[in-house]
Amino acid sequence: MIHRTICYKEVFIGLLFYRLPDTEENYEKDTGSAQIHGQIFEYKVCALTFLRATNKGCKFKLASNKKGHGAFDDVVVEYLDENCSKRHIFLQLKSKAKRQVTMSELKSKKGDFSLRKYYNSYIQVEETFNCSEEGVKFDGKNDKSLFIIYTNTGVADDLKSNKVADIGEEAFLMTGGSVLQFNEEEHKDIYEHLQELPKHREFLSRFRIFYGQANEKEMDCHIKPELQQSMKLPDSELDLTYIFLLIV
Repeated sequence: MIHRTICYKEVFIGLLFYRLPDTEENYEKDTGSAQIHGQIFEYKVCALTFLRATNKGCKFKLASNKKGHGAFDDVVVEYLDENCSKRHIFLQLKSKAKRQVTMSELKSKKGDFSLRKYYNSYIQVEETFNCSEEGVKFDGKNDKSLFIIYTNTGVADDLKSNKVADIGEEAFLMTGGSVLQFNEEEHKDIYEHLQELPKHREFLSRFRIFYGQANEKEMDCHIKPELQQSMKLPDSELDLTYIFLLIV
């Protein structure tokens, strides 16, 4: 199945994502296994990311369910930072009933929050940079990439850090909540758990958990203001326009 990216110079016109002919790129879409609720959540995160990046005046590419990126394929963003340097954000979305991510889940061999699973996906993504395969190529350097679990759930108190998370331009993805960034001083157990993996420090330095973010229903109140700003809509037309946005 071939899916389209949202590409550089793309503009939001009416209710459609419009692509200039010379900027289209194709990629193979991962079939995935997300249920309807998960698919709607993905769609809303993509819509919010697109609108916020557009309103910020960013030059960017946006893809969803891009094959070959392991667990980090839900939303993939390539953008130019203020120094015109290419950066990438790879998101795994987890919309869950209210609960907490625990240390045991992070250290498990499999599961929604298994760090070993995400490490393997990190290595898989690293191999795609500057590759010669056809389709969308995420060129640049992987050391300018972030790998994020984006979830509405919280994290256990013993995982929370006293250090301020290093949040940069990726803050435009946040919908409230907080960011967990591991460090060797406070998360010794995690570093020891992954110590036999050759690039575990590199991986953990680029890995974040955006927790306590908006769930699927709560995303609406974050998307609507961006949609109104992008299209310069009067209040009287916003709700109807948003409904059309969700069904196109």
